[in-house]
Amino acid sequence: MALSVASVVLVAAAFVGVCGENILFLQTIASKSHHIWNRQIFDRLYDNGHNLTILSFEKEVSVPGKTFLLMEDFQQRLMAVFAEGTTDFSTYENAFSNIVNVYHYYEISSQLLLSEPAVRRLLEYPRTFRFDLIIHDFTMGQFLLGFVEHFQNPPLVALSAYNIPAYTQFLADVPLHPTYVPHPAATFGQQMTFVERVKNTGYWWFDMLYRQQLFMPRENHRMQQLFESTNLTHVKLLERRAELVLVNSDPALDYYQLLPPNVVQVGGLHIKRSEEMPSNMQQFINRANRGIILFSFGTNVQSEMLGPDVNRQLLELFRSMPDYGFIWKHANADGMLMPPNVLMTPWVPQSAVLANSRTKLLVSHGGLLSLQEAAWNGVPVIGIPFFADQFSNVRRLEVAGIGLGIPSTQLNGETMRRALDQILDDPGFRARAKSRSNLFRAQPQPPLERAIFWIEKVIANKGLRYLRAPTRAMAPYQVYGLDMLAVLLLIVWSAYLICKRFQNWRASGGQRASAAKRKAE
Repeated sequence: MALSVASVVLVAAAFVGVCGENILFLQTIASKSHHIWNRQIFDRLYDNGHNLTILSFEKEVSVPGKTFLLMEDFQQRLMAVFAEGTTDFSTYENAFSNIVNVYHYYEISSQLLLSEPAVRRLLEYPRTFRFDLIIHDFTMGQFLLGFVEHFQNPPLVALSAYNIPAYTQFLADVPLHPTYVPHPAATFGQQMTFVERVKNTGYWWFDMLYRQQLFMPRENHRMQQLFESTNLTHVKLLERRAELVLVNSDPALDYYQLLPPNVVQVGGLHIKRSEEMPSNMQQFINRANRGIILFSFGTNVQSEMLGPDVNRQLLELFRSMPDYGFIWKHANADGMLMPPNVLMTPWVPQSAVLANSRTKLLVSHGGLLSLQEAAWNGVPVIGIPFFADQFSNVRRLEVAGIGLGIPSTQLNGETMRRALDQILDDPGFRARAKSRSNLFRAQPQPPLERAIFWIEKVIANKGLRYLRAPTRAMAPYQVYGLDMLAVLLLIVWSAYLICKRFQNWRASGGQRASAAKRKAE
């Protein structure tokens, strides 16, 4: 088996090696939306003549120069693990619980990845096989960074469709300012009260300590298990080798945050992909008197998970608004009688529907990619966050005045009606959304082109050492000047002790002089 895999790899490399470089793309999170985002990058790199080996959770067809190592049914197996317990989304509304739950998800995913046959197949590649670049989705799966040393240390590019993850600071010199940068699990704006700043600082430090002291040591242990060696560079140091970090953010949409030059914002690079709309859906959109409302959650949260009672209330609400057409992404319509103004479908070409001028509103779970597509097309949003960064994503909508949020635990027909009425009756929401769209679209180059430019620059220069922060070779106490502060405090304390001793000496000398004077008298 090892010989056959090696032969296929070497033949594929020979076939396209004259055109481009060999790239290993490590996808780490079983999310269809993340795959859609990543696919824009690896498809464009392939079109540019590069040879790619891609670890993938989604079924794709391998062709010469683009080899997929498929992790079949991984998402189903992952969800089966979580189905063994109870999922109480209300616990995610607490920021500390949300942080712990997210790392728990990463932990379970990594445990399954460790024994994944596709990962083992990658280990069968000859260690002498030359990869010119490794691209790693640093959202999770840090133990897979062992492949950097396994394949003789090619340059590393890190990327994530997950906005700017809180732990990006460990890959690049991203300054931490919790006084005005809300943690992704928080629901604060940038103008925080004193209490909010205290809480936000607590969230950031809790996240950092949990990741670095609990999660990352376990990732390092998994790396040692995978590569059957304890003589490996610690995974904390491996992730710091990233020459370039691509993040799914954009200044027009996200909170202000200082970023170093090797952290490049490519938010929305997935938006302009082509999607075909079924003819029956296009006809449904054309028939709606006052336009379309798209009700679409993500891949990890489906409408059927809301429960039969909430689903029934929503359906009755949609039935009571016959002038609007509702496209409802829903995989199970059993026992539900659809009114003519509701189109229920298990799959929606969301980007194409949002680009249609007759789409008036998106009802979403608050997933970042969905909100970026809505922002690009100037569509207001009702956000219903469930976990992870969805709470902060929805909060940004509210702060910008382009949407409203409904806690998932309060979702019912009545709360949804109030939110629909408020947005549909107030043209200001759409006007602000259109203004935000203009800001988002006004870029000197498309974000995908920007991502490809920087990736290929890393390949051409075998790294981007001139963009590396000097802090990579510095200890944290040096970066934050704690050693200087310690010396200053020592000097102040020493001066205090000297002054105190001098005062005591003067006082004791005076007492001796007084005693001698009394004795002389």
